[in-house]
Amino acid sequence: MKNVINRGSVLKTTAIAAAVAQSLVSGHVFAQDNSDSDSGVEVIEVKGIRASLSQSLNKKKNSDEVLDSIVAEDIGKFPDTNVAESLQRIPGVSIDRAGGEGAQVTVRGFGPSFNSVLVQGRRLATDTAGRNFRFDLLGAELIGGADVYKSAPSHLQAGGIGSTIDLQLQRPLNIGEEKTVLSTRAVYEDNSGDVAPQFFGLYSNTFDDDKLGALFSLSYQKRKSAQDAVFSGVFVGPEINEEQASVLFADGEGNGAGRYLHQQQIRYARQFQDRDRIGATAVLQYQLADNALLTIDGLFSEFDITNQTTHNFMFNERVTYNNAVTDENNILVAWDQIGRPFQAAVEDNRTSQVYQIGANLEWDITDDLVATFDVSYSEAEDDSAGDDFFFVVAGPQAVQRYDNTGGFDAPVFQNFEFELATTDLNGDGQINNLDRIVGDEITAPDPNDTYSWFGTREGQGSTDEVLELRGDFEWYVDAGVLESVTFGAYYGDQEKTRSDARTPGGGGGINNAYLQGQIPLPAELFSLENNSNFLDGIDVNLPSQYLAYDPEEVIAYLESPAAMEMRDMLNGLPPGTTAARLGLDPSNPRADGGVGFNAVDVPRNAFIIGEETLAAYVNAKLSGEIADMGLTVNIGFRYTQTETTSEAFAEPFATIFPDPTRPDVLLSTRLPAQFIEQTEDYNEFLPSIAARLNITDELVARASYSQSLTRPNLADLNPGINTAPELRLSDLSGSSGNPDLDPFVSDNIDLSLEYYFGETSAVSVGFFRKDVSAFIAQQEQLEGLTLPPGNRLDEVTEDRSNIDGDTIFLNINRPRNLNSTVVDGVEIAFQHVFDTLPGLLQYVGVSANLTYVSSDDEVGNELIDAAVALPGLSDSQNFVLFYDDGEIEGRVAYNKRDRFFSDRQGPEPIFTEDFDQLDVRVAWNINETYQVFVEGTNLTDSFVKRSGRFESRFGGIEDPGARYVLGARATF
Repeated sequence: MKNVINRGSVLKTTAIAAAVAQSLVSGHVFAQDNSDSDSGVEVIEVKGIRASLSQSLNKKKNSDEVLDSIVAEDIGKFPDTNVAESLQRIPGVSIDRAGGEGAQVTVRGFGPSFNSVLVQGRRLATDTAGRNFRFDLLGAELIGGADVYKSAPSHLQAGGIGSTIDLQLQRPLNIGEEKTVLSTRAVYEDNSGDVAPQFFGLYSNTFDDDKLGALFSLSYQKRKSAQDAVFSGVFVGPEINEEQASVLFADGEGNGAGRYLHQQQIRYARQFQDRDRIGATAVLQYQLADNALLTIDGLFSEFDITNQTTHNFMFNERVTYNNAVTDENNILVAWDQIGRPFQAAVEDNRTSQVYQIGANLEWDITDDLVATFDVSYSEAEDDSAGDDFFFVVAGPQAVQRYDNTGGFDAPVFQNFEFELATTDLNGDGQINNLDRIVGDEITAPDPNDTYSWFGTREGQGSTDEVLELRGDFEWYVDAGVLESVTFGAYYGDQEKTRSDARTPGGGGGINNAYLQGQIPLPAELFSLENNSNFLDGIDVNLPSQYLAYDPEEVIAYLESPAAMEMRDMLNGLPPGTTAARLGLDPSNPRADGGVGFNAVDVPRNAFIIGEETLAAYVNAKLSGEIADMGLTVNIGFRYTQTETTSEAFAEPFATIFPDPTRPDVLLSTRLPAQFIEQTEDYNEFLPSIAARLNITDELVARASYSQSLTRPNLADLNPGINTAPELRLSDLSGSSGNPDLDPFVSDNIDLSLEYYFGETSAVSVGFFRKDVSAFIAQQEQLEGLTLPPGNRLDEVTEDRSNIDGDTIFLNINRPRNLNSTVVDGVEIAFQHVFDTLPGLLQYVGVSANLTYVSSDDEVGNELIDAAVALPGLSDSQNFVLFYDDGEIEGRVAYNKRDRFFSDRQGPEPIFTEDFDQLDVRVAWNINETYQVFVEGTNLTDSFVKRSGRFESRFGGIEDPGARYVLGARATF
């Protein structure tokens, strides 16, 4: 970091000075130099769209690596209000959204877990169970810049095959003067119709002849949003013979005998979200001596999301349908069934905190040797274990009609009154529930005719702790072609913990007590609501009326003596039975510690994963000329050693037996938790070479080869087996991690040609290849679980095809190291300001990029069990039209991402369909101090739609809605 220290001496050559500027790994902001500070620290000022783009281009041009950057348009003014939204403007970067905000990034076809996110070169702890970082945790005003490394230089810590994203904070000595920034916004949500406030403040100053600097910033962002959605469930179904087909299908035959799948559930949902985000930074810098600079900084963010969703849905327990219609793939696209109209109240909250503190010492030991020492600690927590709800109430039985035959954006279901006939209406020789007389449609649920069903408190929590120590050295050799040597060492210690808490379930569980013994519920607990504009942007009319209720009030009633006595009476149970089952009889406590619907810890769903990393690196920088063309070559390697310790608990089944009231459902009890621990280690040698050829002052060619790795998701190392609280004979499955996983290792090749034809104008084309070995993919295998004596498996008579004596066989889905895969891609970028045109046109500019990626393992319309599958692999396009004359700033940004594989249900792939979005921002700089602005996000009101291999495998649709902002900022 030689350019920020006043050493009283100068570097020997201009070339070395340029090399130093490019070697910065933390503690800097890239912008125009205004070096008038007495301390000699580089004072930096960037204002406006054009200045930001100019500095980003300058960074890219002079970098020794394949690098793209974003620079804040002013202090506390990132290009977008969300960091991920800005990153998606970079070639090769796509984002996933949550609640209408950019949340996670995919780079060059590699999803969130393949991209390392750093702050000031340090890993930031995450509030997820894996390695993926959610950018919505940070307010964009806190960030001063972002570097996206697409190659893997040896000085960067290993972890990102897709990219390493390094976020920079503002620095007081870089600002170089007293500065105060205040801004406020009013955010209007189109779906909810609500307005919420947002505020930001920053203060920075220098003291003691500019040797001491202090900066503090605070951000508060609130949103009150609503999102309409149709959610889908898994597809299940049994084998059907020709005789059954003649009764079940509307045409009497379907596709003949075979297995037919149908959607187990379909839910119409409206989500209401209160999103509160508080962020703060504090930075202290002190010039200890002419050759030493100490920086101490801290980052804090708290993000609370209260997410309340109401669901109007149908659920199919087993094959009870008729009038069925199938497509050519044996997927049912229409049927009638007898079922209960369900109304669910779901609360899925997120209470996240993250902080990072660090100290950095930059020391010019001599004129030729520079050292940087860094220590940091980061911790993140999501304290949501047991704080969520999933409550379901039921109406009286109805004929439910599912229809996905119309080619609409979402399936439709309707409820009808009915009577069972006393004669054989369908001519199958039997009188059963398929002989029915269908009456009027039930257009709204009735609060006066609503019954108990299922209810649970639930939720998972996580903590993440990261300690890092780093020492970096740069030796300016200046010996012939050898310009400098950098070397260093790194130590990291991470521990990820996940907890799970929920209402006890299974055999004799609390969560299903009022399902197995239903009671009517008081009408005053419910109100009939009408979402008249529910998903009004899609091409089908969906039910809009639903029951709204507070689960806490329902819980209070179900735990009351009156409700428990009613359950005993209506179901012929001895008095006190329900109180004992709910754990509310002090004289007869439950063995699992359950008390009412309170959540209790579930050890089998919890884990602790520890990871300790040691690394060392060395890099030689060579410079010279070839035919009057400047050539810079970096050759280096990084050696890394990793040890992981996986700790978990197993709770083996003690008994498994049929639910007496619901066919297909198996209940269970479990043995006490058993501790599991496993330790693994691995070493990797990661070489890198990068060359930059300055063909002319404007034309730059690059070529690089590197090896990089991505370690397995920490959650994937969990050795415990997890199953649903209730097993189903039609879907005997579970999941588990694999502590034996090796890391992904990738051989990377980058080639690019870049032409810079102005301060803010450039065109570039780049090719990349990533050859990834030991690719980790999910694979299902049939695994037998042997139960102890007295296991009650002999009571299961409905289907014993997966039961052999005391052993039940489940399809266990585990991550495993499988084959290699290759991803190829091309990135094309163009940026230009039309400053040679007359009048106002000289202030107009465009920025556009296209990314094309392909792989032999790209998921198509085939099953993906035991196959390499790349989530997030997709082409993307960005186009930005901007205007900046110093007084008026405007930007229209269009982003499109093509269809991509995003998830899986067992071996079945789930795809996210094409998505595009239009965002607009216009600002008026009243003078040097004040600015007012308006913003619009998702002005196209685009939907997120998911589907399976076939059109009939509906995957879901979500409408995040448009968002509008009116704001003002002041800079003093």
